[in-house]
Amino acid sequence: MTVPAVLPPIEVPQLSGGRERARALVAGLADRMAGATIVVDFRRMVAGTPSFADELVTRVLVDGGAAVLRAEHVTREFGEYLLEAARDHGVAERLQTA
Repeated sequence: MTVPAVLPPIEVPQLSGGRERARALVAGLADRMAGATIVVDFRRMVAGTPSFADELVTRVLVDGGAAVLRAEHVTREFGEYLLEAARDHGVAERLQTA
């Protein structure tokens, strides 16, 4: 039995807005995301936008095929952005927030 990979956490910068920032954040993981658990650490983030959340969900869960996107230390507001994006893309069951 193969155990899915859990990649090292990605740290989100204080100001995280826009789709380009989300793309840049996960650009180096493209070939390693499929079937993996992607952990994103939001403890430093002060402000984030719905477009950033949507692009992150798209890149990791939809296009990247990750088994799980685990958002750690996420604020309630940004967690709602992530959940809305995940629902819109039909991948809400693969999103975990803490």
